Amino acid sequence: MAKVLEVTEVRLSTLESFPPQLQIRASGIVPTSGWSQPQLMPHVHSQPSPDGIYDFDFIAEPPEGIVPQLTSVIHASYVMTNFADTLKGVRVHASLNSKTTLLDTGKPDRHPNRYTFSGGEAVKRVVFFPETPSPLGESKSPAGAQLEYNGTEGQLTFRGNEISQEETVLGTVISVVLRPIADAGGLDFALALPPVSLGGKGHQEFETMGFKIYRSGRMLKPAGPELTYEVLNLKGIAEDIPVL
Repeated sequence: MAKVLEVTEVRLSTLESFPPQLQIRASGIVPTSGWSQPQLMPHVHSQPSPDGIYDFDFIAEPPEGIVPQLTSVIHASYVMTNFADTLKGVRVHASLNSKTTLLDTGKPDRHPNRYTFSGGEAVKRVVFFPETPSPLGESKSPAGAQLEYNGTEGQLTFRGNEISQEETVLGTVISVVLRPIADAGGLDFALALPPVSLGGKGHQEFETMGFKIYRSGRMLKPAGPELTYEVLNLKGIAEDIPVL
């Protein structure tokens, strides 16, 4: 393997994965035809790069024997997994030059379009795909919203008008009916969704609270409150994922 003659372009893009990954794509020039197996070989760093720039060699397998002496364009890519938050850019080296490309940190804040919650056995997993919530104090059921619930009551999916969203001082309160009111009583599930800023990243973790709300049945009206609450501590992940 040998370095290519010259690197002409380096492009960076963050893949929508969890955790996020950085894809590096480079184009270069080789002095003859017949070069193969192009790749980006990372320099070995015992510690995070002090300037946030990570180095790669653009290499390929040169041809054997006599080949036409015509310059050719060659491409390679590399995916960095679990890259450090301190990474600011990538520098790719060829025989005659090197080229540095910086991450675009000037992009506007990304907005979550999927929230995932977990809370133990009572609520194993809740996945919420939101729509724009209603104004403060007003309830709304956006047609495009979806909530997937997995708890002791089973696995249930709610869409559109089956989901209530309401803006409160707690944030957006999201609720669904797990069991309609009957003689034995009803059961709702609600959670408080705080505003979450991704800060240009693909995801952010946070903590919040959920509630199982038990309603008294139609037949039995004992003295006391008609609603009782089971409070649940939930761990949440807010993500900006591709919408296909």
